[in-house]
Amino acid sequence: MSEKRSDSEHTNPVAILYEAARDGAVVVLSDVLQRMSISERSTALETKTKDGDQITTPLIIAARNGNLDSVKMLLEYNADIEARGTVKVNGQVIEGCTPLWAAANGHLDVVKLLIERNADVDGRNLLNSTPLRAAAYDGRLDIVSCLVENGADVDAPNKFHRTPLMMACYYGHMNVVIYLIERGANMDLQDIQGYTALHCAVEGDQFETANKLLALGASQLPDVQRLTPLLWASNKCKIDMVEYLIKRPEFTKEQRIEGLELLGATIANTRGVYETVYDIEKAFYYMKRSMKERFQDKSCPLLKKQTEPLEVYQNRKESQTLEELVLLEGDDHAIHMEGLIIRERILGTDNTELRFPIEYRGAVFADSENYELCIGLWEHAMEIGQRCNVAVTSKLLDMAGLFSVMLHKQTLLRSECVERVFEKLVVECERQKEKLISITMTLEEHEPTLFSPQFEINRLLHCALYLLMIYTKVQVPERKETKGIFDLIKRLLCLNPRTRDGNTLLHLAAWHKTEITVPRNVRLVCKLPCVETMKLIMHAGYNVNAINTKGNSPLHLAVTFKPSTKDLQLLRDVLETLVDGGIHEDTVNSEGKTAMDIAETDEARRILSVKLTLRLKCIAARAVRKFGLCYVGIVPKTLERFISLH
Repeated sequence: MSEKRSDSEHTNPVAILYEAARDGAVVVLSDVLQRMSISERSTALETKTKDGDQITTPLIIAARNGNLDSVKMLLEYNADIEARGTVKVNGQVIEGCTPLWAAANGHLDVVKLLIERNADVDGRNLLNSTPLRAAAYDGRLDIVSCLVENGADVDAPNKFHRTPLMMACYYGHMNVVIYLIERGANMDLQDIQGYTALHCAVEGDQFETANKLLALGASQLPDVQRLTPLLWASNKCKIDMVEYLIKRPEFTKEQRIEGLELLGATIANTRGVYETVYDIEKAFYYMKRSMKERFQDKSCPLLKKQTEPLEVYQNRKESQTLEELVLLEGDDHAIHMEGLIIRERILGTDNTELRFPIEYRGAVFADSENYELCIGLWEHAMEIGQRCNVAVTSKLLDMAGLFSVMLHKQTLLRSECVERVFEKLVVECERQKEKLISITMTLEEHEPTLFSPQFEINRLLHCALYLLMIYTKVQVPERKETKGIFDLIKRLLCLNPRTRDGNTLLHLAAWHKTEITVPRNVRLVCKLPCVETMKLIMHAGYNVNAINTKGNSPLHLAVTFKPSTKDLQLLRDVLETLVDGGIHEDTVNSEGKTAMDIAETDEARRILSVKLTLRLKCIAARAVRKFGLCYVGIVPKTLERFISLH
């Protein structure tokens, strides 16, 4: 791949050829092509030049820029009409584009020429997008019609299963929408999110397009979250779109009522402009309006589906009549709760869309120091997320931060609250571990990427540390059994979760360098190393002699602590806890060093020399390693691992 040359370096014929094709300099293009030998010309025509964000052959860049004469000339010299390159269109860098795809964004004459020369009319880029989708995106009816008349697939989906019609609907290119439908485009196809063309029109605020689709018989199919286009608009607080849609005859009375109910309920619990007093009034307006419609025909009212009250919503029952609803007027808290209950009834208890307003309402309660309601709502949101197989690690970290604030402000925090959240963490870790096993069974091992299972496990392990540190600071009632937290730690132990560096939970608790980055509030009340947390972990059965990827045991990390005078006792307690827990003091790391060898302070070395006594078994193991004696396959398997540690 050649780089673009500066003006002073135009001695490279490949660079000259590319720039002539790019700029439409036909005379220069013709001259350089004629001067080249057949092999030189073939190489130059195939070479991809990096030009800013674009990486293309001469033909692709000529087509991208609409240089018709250049395209003709390059084709006469047998330039590859199906070559792939990277072009920049509407600010987006798009890979794997053919010359036809590059031209479809606005150059009809080039498109016609390439089709005449038998270019693949459905040639796809790396996102599986066809030239027709590119033309529909820009609303180029002339190019759209040219492609369709030459056999382009009107329903060709891209990587995300979005069709050309969906793109035209989102951007409101009405003439393209009508043309594609007349040519057989299916209005009811759905992308990976379950969106139809009607969803796309609603999402793009294209009122006329939505109106036309409904008039032509587009179905009101639900997406993967069971949201029809009307409910989708209500869930996104698109007030004008909801008002527009419910006037259409295609919607039943029940659909209109649910749309209005969901709109009011969502406004009542949505971040931003909807949090003003005026918008609480607007939320209540839509709740009242939908209730009035339910009882418009008093002889045959449309009654709400009865739901069981939930403790998280303070065991409130949803208003069933206008009289009951009117009693809530002026009570903002009651309207917020009513909205959450309405959303759960309409969307279903296993819908991820429920989580965000619940989490937001919880955050509002946290800001006003109403921690009990916040904890209940955030736990509920996590339960919904886990039912829907959605990662909840971030919310677990938020909960650890909330608990830290409560401790810092000396607000009552019950131990059972911490236990319930820790249980959700263990469940999340079990799910991520299953994903990790599934991936490693099918793919080669790669570096952990953002939100990959290993990345999530790393965050979960740190969160587990924070929650356990918090638990040790919570006053546990005398009558309360402590068995629950140990059982949960044992469940976590069975998974053997490790950080990217192979550290266990005990490594993290014993090491002063374990970072507390997110949430920062944990720093308010927690400090590492933490002896009480170490004891809790060890009591649950964690292996005190576990080693990380560098062969370091928790003791190796612990002895690197350089305490101030006031923290000397902390260092003693950490080391004594590990030694009393049965750690092998002569375990060597990958550099062949024991904890004594790498101890940072005289105090650490003194503590180790006093506390540790070299066992005969250890002396024998070190002798075997020192003199290079064969032991693998000779001694019992249980001893092989023991010797290897020395």
